[in-house]
Amino acid sequence: MIIYSNRVYTFEGEKAAYVKVEDGKIKGIYPKSAGLKADVDYGDLRIIPGIIDTHNHGACGYRFDEVNEEELKLALKGEAAYGVTGVLPTTTIVSQYPLLAKVADEDNDGARIVGIHSEGPWGSRVGEKGINLGYPPVDMEHAKKMIEEAKGKLKLVDIAPEVDGALEAIRFFVEQGITVSAYHTNANYEEANKGIDAGITVATHLGNVMTGLHHRDVGTFGASVLRDEVFCELICDGLHVSLPMVQLVMKMKDHEKIMMISDNGAFLGAPVGLYRGTKNNEENDRATIEVTPEGFVLSKTGRLSGSSKAVLYGIGNLVEKLGMDLSEVVRMSSLNPARKYGLATKGEINVGKDFDAVVIDDKYEVVATYVEGRKVFDRELESCPFNDAFIKEKKIS
Repeated sequence: MIIYSNRVYTFEGEKAAYVKVEDGKIKGIYPKSAGLKADVDYGDLRIIPGIIDTHNHGACGYRFDEVNEEELKLALKGEAAYGVTGVLPTTTIVSQYPLLAKVADEDNDGARIVGIHSEGPWGSRVGEKGINLGYPPVDMEHAKKMIEEAKGKLKLVDIAPEVDGALEAIRFFVEQGITVSAYHTNANYEEANKGIDAGITVATHLGNVMTGLHHRDVGTFGASVLRDEVFCELICDGLHVSLPMVQLVMKMKDHEKIMMISDNGAFLGAPVGLYRGTKNNEENDRATIEVTPEGFVLSKTGRLSGSSKAVLYGIGNLVEKLGMDLSEVVRMSSLNPARKYGLATKGEINVGKDFDAVVIDDKYEVVATYVEGRKVFDRELESCPFNDAFIKEKKIS
C-alpha cells in the first residue's frame, strides 16, 4: 500500500511524501518528485504519527474500570476515532488487569493497548475543593498482586512520594522494570526529590492534584520540571492547566521530557449536560457530573473529574493558540511516550516503524486512523461511536 499527502509529518518534519506500507510497517518514504502511484491520496490533509495516550481512563461512554471484553474493544474503537493508536488504559481496579492484558495481545478494530497504567491507589492530596478521596495505606502484598494480575503488562504505577511506605514501594516497582510516577501528592520540594531519588521518573498530569509553584517552595511541580530524569505528563486542553502555564512549562522543561495526555474518561465525546456520576452514593462529590460547553467535566463542588477533550484537541491548542510547530508538538504526543515506555516500533513516521498514523483536517478532527497498517477508523464510512446505553442510564438533563 502506498499513501500520499502533501503534508506528512515524518521524523524529518513536514514534507510532501509517499509512504509505502507493507505488513504493517513503513518500508519507504519517498518525495513527491518520485511520482509513485498512490493507493490512497489524502491531498492537503495532514498525516501525523499516531497519538500514544499514556493517561486515559476510557472513551465514548466506556470506562476501563468496568468494561467487559466487548465494551473494551468498543472503547478502543472510540480512542481511534480521536486519533489514539496506542493507549495505557488507566485504572486501579486490579480485577480488570487480566482482561486488559489479554486484549493487549490481540488485534482489534481500534487503538492498541501498549501497557497498563495504575493511577494509584497510594495518594494523599485531597484536590482543589478539599474532598478527601480516602486513599488506602501502602500495601506491598497488593503491589505484588498488581504485577501478577497484569501478566507483564503493567507499565506505570503512580504513588505520592510522601506517604508512609512510598519509597519502599517505588523501589520495588522500579526493580521490577515498572515506571513510577508522582501523583495526587502534597509533597514539598524536598519530599518530591526523595521520591525522585528513589526512582520516580514521571509526573502525573503536571500541575493537577499536586503541590504547585510557590516562590518559597516550588513543590512537586517544581521538582518535576527541574529534575532532568522526570518526564512530565501534560494535559493541554487549556482547562486543566491554563495555556499561559503551558507556555511556562514549554520554556522551562526540555520538550523531549514532555508527554501530552488526555486524562479522558467515559465523558470523551459526551454531549453537554448533567449526568449521574461514577459513584452510587448520593453523598459522594462525584454522584453527579456536569459536562460544560467549554469541555470541563465537573463534580458537584466543581472539582475537575477527568477530561472530555482528546490529546488531539490539545495539539490544536499548542499549534493554533501558542504558535508552536506541529512537527515539534507531535513528538510530545507520540515519540516521547514511545521512547519512555520502550515502544521501539512506534511514535514516528519513519522507515522500519509501525504505520501508526492519523489523518487530520485543518480543524484537528480525525479523517482516518491507521494502527500497524490497518485502517481502524474512516470518517467517510463510519461515525465516531458513543455508547447509547451510557446516555440512557447516566444523562439527567
